[in-house]
Amino acid sequence: MNYDNLVNLIVEEIYKKINCTDKLEITNKPKAVLIYENNKERFNFLKENFDVVSFEKDIRDCEMIIVSKLCMRGICNLALGNSVSDEERFILKMLMKGKKVYVLDEGIEYKRYKETAPKALYNKYLSYEDEILKFGVEVVKDLNSITSKAKINTNKVENLSLNILDKKTLREKEIIDDEISLDLRTKKLISESDLRKPMVNGIKNVVVSKKSIITPLATDFMRIHHLKLKRM
Repeated sequence: MNYDNLVNLIVEEIYKKINCTDKLEITNKPKAVLIYENNKERFNFLKENFDVVSFEKDIRDCEMIIVSKLCMRGICNLALGNSVSDEERFILKMLMKGKKVYVLDEGIEYKRYKETAPKALYNKYLSYEDEILKFGVEVVKDLNSITSKAKINTNKVENLSLNILDKKTLREKEIIDDEISLDLRTKKLISESDLRKPMVNGIKNVVVSKKSIITPLATDFMRIHHLKLKRM
């Protein structure tokens, strides 16, 4: 086996692994994170517009949080801007980023003791609730109300994304529309097979991203077939 073939085989294996990883991680939907929720299925109504996931430590960002249960310690910590758990830290961080946080009214612990708690103590926790509302937290009694609120926020995100994509498409169109081009900008590794697969006559250019890796055999293929390489 010659050196070029060996290199090409190694790169092909790396290429397959990267493509598999990308397929697992990429999603076009904004993320909705559920906190303290045991029955994830009751939020299936959000899946049309959101990637609904349960909270995990490695989650760094999201578009919306739904808190199913909020204990007395938790509401006190949030009202004071403090955190003693990963969940509380994540909630505060998302509030600081301007993301939406919904708390289910049925899961707010202090409200269970309205009939028995001393009035002064109950009012203290009521004041904590008022504080988190000032931070942008919304307390919801009906799950369906989240749907309408979420759609409004999702539309804002989608419109912003479309505007960005439209501008990018226009810029790229000006560059590559003058000749027939093979667009491989989504690929991290360009192999000879990527160039053979399209089987389209008349291709003049191969467009790749600035960080793409091109195998030796792919380079030879472009040279032999007089293809111009454009990095964008």
